[in-house]
Amino acid sequence: MEALAEECPAAEGSEENGEEIMSEIETKMKEILGEDLVTLAEYYTGDERKLLAVCKALDFEILRKIKQSKEIPVLFTKKELMQGVDVFPVEFLNIKSHHKILYGEDFLKDINISKKNLRHQLEFEFRSKLIHLRSEYLQYSGRELESLILSAVPALAPIIGGLLYLKDLTHDDTSDLFDVVSKGYGMDVSILKEIYEIRSGKSKFKKDKEQYVKELINVLSGIGNIIDELEVNE
Repeated sequence: MEALAEECPAAEGSEENGEEIMSEIETKMKEILGEDLVTLAEYYTGDERKLLAVCKALDFEILRKIKQSKEIPVLFTKKELMQGVDVFPVEFLNIKSHHKILYGEDFLKDINISKKNLRHQLEFEFRSKLIHLRSEYLQYSGRELESLILSAVPALAPIIGGLLYLKDLTHDDTSDLFDVVSKGYGMDVSILKEIYEIRSGKSKFKKDKEQYVKELINVLSGIGNIIDELEVNE
Protein backbone atom coordinates (compact mmCIF):
# COMPACT_ATOMS: atom_id res chain seq x y z
CA MET A 1 0.00 0.00 0.00
CA GLU A 2 1.11 3.55 -0.66
CA ALA A 3 2.04 6.01 2.04
CA LEU A 4 -0.41 8.59 3.29
CA ALA A 5 1.03 11.41 1.24
CA GLU A 6 -0.35 11.48 -2.29
CA GLU A 7 -1.44 14.27 -4.56
CA CYS A 8 -4.77 15.71 -3.47
CA PRO A 9 -7.16 15.63 -6.45
CA ALA A 10 -8.79 18.69 -7.90
CA ALA A 11 -12.45 19.17 -7.15
CA GLU A 12 -14.67 16.93 -9.22
CA GLY A 13 -16.81 18.40 -11.95
CA SER A 14 -20.52 17.91 -12.35
CA GLU A 15 -22.01 14.43 -12.39
CA GLU A 16 -22.91 14.91 -16.06
CA ASN A 17 -19.32 15.73 -16.99
CA GLY A 18 -18.16 12.72 -14.98
CA GLU A 19 -20.46 10.42 -16.93
CA GLU A 20 -19.17 11.82 -20.24
CA ILE A 21 -15.56 11.28 -19.16
CA MET A 22 -16.23 7.69 -18.09
CA SER A 23 -18.02 7.01 -21.40
CA GLU A 24 -14.95 8.25 -23.30
CA ILE A 25 -12.67 6.12 -21.15
CA GLU A 26 -14.86 3.05 -21.70
CA THR A 27 -14.66 3.53 -25.47
CA LYS A 28 -10.89 3.98 -25.34
CA MET A 29 -10.32 0.90 -23.18
CA LYS A 30 -12.50 -1.20 -25.50
CA GLU A 31 -10.42 -0.03 -28.46
CA ILE A 32 -7.14 -0.87 -26.75
CA LEU A 33 -8.06 -4.16 -25.09
CA GLY A 34 -10.62 -5.46 -27.59
CA GLU A 35 -11.73 -9.03 -26.87
CA ASP A 36 -9.21 -9.27 -24.02
CA LEU A 37 -11.36 -6.93 -21.90
CA VAL A 38 -13.48 -8.93 -19.45
CA THR A 39 -14.69 -6.20 -17.11
CA LEU A 40 -14.33 -2.44 -16.88
CA ALA A 41 -15.49 -0.83 -13.64
CA GLU A 42 -15.19 2.40 -11.73
CA TYR A 43 -14.97 2.48 -7.96
CA TYR A 44 -14.34 4.95 -5.19
CA THR A 45 -11.64 5.18 -2.55
CA GLY A 46 -13.09 7.72 -0.15
CA ASP A 47 -13.98 10.54 -2.53
CA GLU A 48 -11.54 9.56 -5.31
CA ARG A 49 -12.83 7.86 -8.45
CA LYS A 50 -10.68 5.06 -9.87
CA LEU A 51 -10.85 2.68 -12.81
CA LEU A 52 -10.41 -1.10 -12.84
CA ALA A 53 -9.83 -3.16 -15.98
CA VAL A 54 -9.92 -6.96 -15.82
CA CYS A 55 -8.50 -8.76 -18.84
CA LYS A 56 -8.11 -12.28 -20.18
CA ALA A 57 -4.40 -11.62 -20.65
CA LEU A 58 -1.99 -8.73 -20.17
CA ASP A 59 1.17 -8.55 -22.24
CA PHE A 60 3.69 -5.74 -22.52
CA GLU A 61 2.28 -4.50 -25.82
CA ILE A 62 -1.11 -3.90 -24.18
CA LEU A 63 0.60 -1.99 -21.38
CA ARG A 64 2.36 0.24 -23.92
CA LYS A 65 -0.98 1.08 -25.54
CA ILE A 66 -2.68 1.83 -22.23
CA LYS A 67 0.26 4.04 -21.21
CA GLN A 68 -0.75 6.44 -23.99
CA SER A 69 -4.24 6.83 -22.51
CA LYS A 70 -5.15 9.77 -20.26
CA GLU A 71 -6.73 7.42 -17.73
CA ILE A 72 -4.54 4.70 -16.22
CA PRO A 73 -6.65 1.87 -14.76
CA VAL A 74 -5.77 -0.67 -12.11
CA LEU A 75 -5.06 -3.78 -14.21
CA PHE A 76 -5.60 -7.45 -13.46
CA THR A 77 -6.19 -10.61 -15.38
CA LYS A 78 -9.29 -12.37 -14.06
CA LYS A 79 -7.10 -15.14 -12.67
CA GLU A 80 -4.83 -12.67 -10.85
CA LEU A 81 -7.80 -10.89 -9.34
CA MET A 82 -9.46 -14.04 -8.03
CA GLN A 83 -6.19 -15.34 -6.62
CA GLY A 84 -5.37 -11.99 -5.03
CA VAL A 85 -8.47 -11.58 -2.88
CA ASP A 86 -6.90 -13.36 0.10
CA VAL A 87 -3.73 -11.24 -0.22
CA PHE A 88 -5.43 -7.85 -0.61
CA PRO A 89 -8.80 -8.23 1.15
CA VAL A 90 -8.95 -4.52 2.11
CA GLU A 91 -8.63 -3.33 -1.47
CA PHE A 92 -11.02 -5.89 -2.91
CA LEU A 93 -13.60 -5.30 -0.19
CA ASN A 94 -13.52 -1.62 -1.11
CA ILE A 95 -13.91 -2.42 -4.81
CA LYS A 96 -16.73 -4.90 -4.13
CA SER A 97 -18.58 -2.34 -1.99
CA HIS A 98 -18.13 0.74 -4.18
CA HIS A 99 -17.97 -0.33 -7.81
CA LYS A 100 -20.07 0.32 -10.88
CA ILE A 101 -19.73 -1.86 -13.96
CA LEU A 102 -19.06 0.12 -17.14
CA TYR A 103 -18.58 -2.92 -19.36
CA GLY A 104 -18.67 -6.70 -19.12
CA GLU A 105 -19.57 -9.19 -16.42
CA ASP A 106 -19.93 -8.27 -12.78
CA PHE A 107 -18.12 -11.01 -10.89
CA LEU A 108 -16.82 -8.41 -8.40
CA LYS A 109 -20.07 -8.54 -6.43
CA ASP A 110 -19.52 -12.25 -5.78
CA ILE A 111 -16.02 -11.92 -4.32
CA ASN A 112 -15.79 -13.60 -0.93
CA ILE A 113 -13.80 -11.67 1.67
CA SER A 114 -12.33 -13.67 4.57
CA LYS A 115 -12.65 -11.73 7.83
CA LYS A 116 -9.59 -13.53 9.18
CA ASN A 117 -7.44 -12.40 6.24
CA LEU A 118 -8.98 -8.94 6.46
CA ARG A 119 -8.08 -8.57 10.14
CA HIS A 120 -4.44 -9.44 9.42
CA GLN A 121 -4.17 -6.88 6.62
CA LEU A 122 -5.97 -4.20 8.64
CA GLU A 123 -3.46 -4.52 11.45
CA PHE A 124 -0.62 -4.23 8.92
CA GLU A 125 -2.23 -1.22 7.24
CA PHE A 126 -2.85 0.73 10.44
CA ARG A 127 0.66 0.04 11.71
CA SER A 128 2.33 0.94 8.41
CA LYS A 129 0.22 4.07 7.92
CA LEU A 130 1.21 5.17 11.42
CA ILE A 131 4.92 4.72 10.62
CA HIS A 132 4.56 6.60 7.33
CA LEU A 133 2.59 9.44 8.90
CA ARG A 134 5.19 10.01 11.60
CA SER A 135 7.98 9.98 9.03
CA GLU A 136 6.20 12.30 6.61
CA TYR A 137 5.26 14.73 9.38
CA LEU A 138 8.97 15.11 10.18
CA GLN A 139 9.72 15.92 6.53
CA TYR A 140 6.81 18.20 5.62
CA SER A 141 5.66 21.70 6.49
CA GLY A 142 3.35 24.38 5.08
CA ARG A 143 1.42 23.30 1.98
CA GLU A 144 3.04 19.86 2.01
CA LEU A 145 1.70 19.28 5.51
CA GLU A 146 -1.77 20.37 4.38
CA SER A 147 -1.64 17.90 1.47
CA LEU A 148 -0.57 15.18 3.86
CA ILE A 149 -3.61 15.85 6.05
CA LEU A 150 -6.04 15.98 3.11
CA SER A 151 -4.71 12.71 1.68
CA ALA A 152 -5.79 10.87 4.84
CA VAL A 153 -9.38 10.30 3.66
CA PRO A 154 -8.70 8.43 0.39
CA ALA A 155 -5.76 6.64 2.02
CA LEU A 156 -7.70 5.48 5.08
CA ALA A 157 -11.28 5.10 3.78
CA PRO A 158 -10.79 1.50 2.51
CA ILE A 159 -9.31 0.29 5.80
CA ILE A 160 -11.98 2.13 7.79
CA GLY A 161 -14.51 0.32 5.59
CA GLY A 162 -12.77 -2.91 6.52
CA LEU A 163 -13.47 -2.19 10.18
CA LEU A 164 -17.19 -2.02 9.40
CA TYR A 165 -17.08 -5.37 7.61
CA LEU A 166 -15.39 -7.11 10.55
CA LYS A 167 -18.31 -6.24 12.84
CA ASP A 168 -21.07 -6.36 10.20
CA LEU A 169 -21.74 -2.64 10.64
CA THR A 170 -23.48 -0.62 7.91
CA HIS A 171 -23.38 3.01 6.82
CA ASP A 172 -25.25 5.24 4.37
CA ASP A 173 -22.44 7.35 2.88
CA THR A 174 -18.78 8.29 3.38
CA SER A 175 -19.58 10.97 5.94
CA ASP A 176 -21.67 8.51 7.97
CA LEU A 177 -18.89 5.93 7.76
CA PHE A 178 -16.76 7.67 10.39
CA ASP A 179 -19.62 8.07 12.89
CA VAL A 180 -20.50 4.37 12.63
CA VAL A 181 -16.89 3.30 13.21
CA SER A 182 -16.56 5.63 16.20
CA LYS A 183 -19.61 4.05 17.85
CA GLY A 184 -18.83 0.49 16.80
CA TYR A 185 -15.26 0.48 18.07
CA GLY A 186 -15.49 3.01 20.90
CA MET A 187 -12.78 5.10 19.23
CA ASP A 188 -13.23 8.71 18.16
CA VAL A 189 -12.32 9.01 14.47
CA SER A 190 -14.19 12.29 13.93
CA ILE A 191 -10.93 13.88 12.71
CA LEU A 192 -11.40 11.90 9.50
CA LYS A 193 -14.91 13.28 9.08
CA GLU A 194 -13.53 16.81 9.57
CA ILE A 195 -10.92 16.22 6.87
CA TYR A 196 -13.52 14.68 4.55
CA GLU A 197 -15.68 17.80 4.86
CA ILE A 198 -12.67 20.03 4.14
CA ARG A 199 -11.87 17.99 1.02
CA SER A 200 -15.48 18.19 -0.17
CA GLY A 201 -15.60 21.97 0.33
CA LYS A 202 -18.14 21.84 3.17
CA SER A 203 -15.67 23.12 5.75
CA LYS A 204 -12.26 24.73 6.18
CA PHE A 205 -9.26 24.13 8.40
CA LYS A 206 -10.30 25.32 11.85
CA LYS A 207 -7.20 24.57 13.90
CA ASP A 208 -3.44 24.36 13.64
CA LYS A 209 -2.31 21.83 11.00
CA GLU A 210 -0.12 20.07 13.54
CA GLN A 211 -3.20 19.36 15.67
CA TYR A 212 -4.76 17.48 12.74
CA VAL A 213 -1.62 15.36 12.41
CA LYS A 214 -1.60 14.70 16.16
CA GLU A 215 -5.20 13.48 16.06
CA LEU A 216 -4.54 11.32 12.99
CA ILE A 217 -1.62 9.68 14.80
CA ASN A 218 -3.88 8.99 17.79
CA VAL A 219 -6.50 7.38 15.52
CA LEU A 220 -4.00 5.14 13.74
CA SER A 221 -2.32 4.11 16.97
CA GLY A 222 -5.60 3.52 18.82
CA ILE A 223 -7.28 1.45 16.12
CA GLY A 224 -4.08 -0.51 15.54
CA ASN A 225 -4.20 -1.58 19.19
CA ILE A 226 -7.90 -2.47 18.94
CA ILE A 227 -7.33 -4.64 15.86
CA ASP A 228 -4.37 -6.34 17.53
CA GLU A 229 -6.69 -7.60 20.30
CA LEU A 230 -9.65 -8.41 18.05
CA GLU A 231 -10.32 -12.12 17.51
CA VAL A 232 -11.85 -13.16 14.19
CA ASN A 233 -12.49 -16.78 13.20
CA GLU A 234 -14.24 -16.49 9.81
